[in-house]
Amino acid sequence: MEDEIPAGPGREGVTSDYEPSQDGSVFGSLTSSVKDHVWEFGRRYHMFKYGRYPLPNDDEEYKREALRHTMLKELLGGNLYFAPIGSHPQKIIDFGTGFGEWAIEGNPPPMGELFPSATVIGVDLSPIQPVWIPPNVEFIVDDIEDEWVYPNDFDYVHLRLVCICIKDNLRLQQSILHRNLKPGGWVEMQEIFPKPASDDGTMPADYALAKFYNLTTQVFREVYGFNIDYVQSLPQDLQRQGFINVERRVFHVPIGDWPRDPQLRMIGGYMREVIMDFATAVAARPFVEFGMEKTEIDDLLNAVRDALADRRIHAYLPVHYVWAQKPLS
Repeated sequence: MEDEIPAGPGREGVTSDYEPSQDGSVFGSLTSSVKDHVWEFGRRYHMFKYGRYPLPNDDEEYKREALRHTMLKELLGGNLYFAPIGSHPQKIIDFGTGFGEWAIEGNPPPMGELFPSATVIGVDLSPIQPVWIPPNVEFIVDDIEDEWVYPNDFDYVHLRLVCICIKDNLRLQQSILHRNLKPGGWVEMQEIFPKPASDDGTMPADYALAKFYNLTTQVFREVYGFNIDYVQSLPQDLQRQGFINVERRVFHVPIGDWPRDPQLRMIGGYMREVIMDFATAVAARPFVEFGMEKTEIDDLLNAVRDALADRRIHAYLPVHYVWAQKPLS
């Protein structure tokens, strides 16, 4: 069932600044390679599984992810999820948790505070989460595409803007279904579909942001093996894997502050900044590893910046929320 809703080179150094929230568990202990970072392309990146994820994990990236978290909360009126997980889930896991905002940051309360009786686990390649966290929250450094030994008793598995950086989404879905969720448990995936659109004909055929996303799709596919527009087929794939009660809602999120509605105008302003910061992050490494020249990258970034500032263009990006249930038997 679906609802579509209009918007209603060279290494420069290695560092380590992570203090784990735990010394060891079924997930294993943290080694020095897990805790380290590497500086290159003018940004900081994870050292564990070096190169697996091509975007940085530095302060600039934190600002982008924090603003994106705020934008998505505003979009849902403060809510963090759609799946009907009830009022007393006992085990929740957030794959690709990033800086951990979904689990521990925000008002209304984040998941760790919203469900104080639940264990909330965040998993990411980068050791960038805070040290001081609620007692029912823990963060693990791991690659969610690896063979790991997570127990199969989770009530809820959450992924936000993660599918675009997964090499084999079908395999991950199989693992969630058969190795992570308990019978009746839920998975939810939240993704931005990287194809700008407009309903009033104001988006030009040569829109620079569309060019940027088309190029980024090509770069991520050819250099890293990622499919960043995968979300289109997500509901069908979940059904084929054996999930039931598959639902999807799509929001058209404005790009920029062109809407008349004050709430949408604020959300659109957030989206504009998130996109520009994302473009800068993609320019730092992926475009370079694709072989683009600096002048070519700079010209594209300037064109994107100009396009984002043009209030005459009433463009939006679709944001998809997809959730599904593991059968009871």
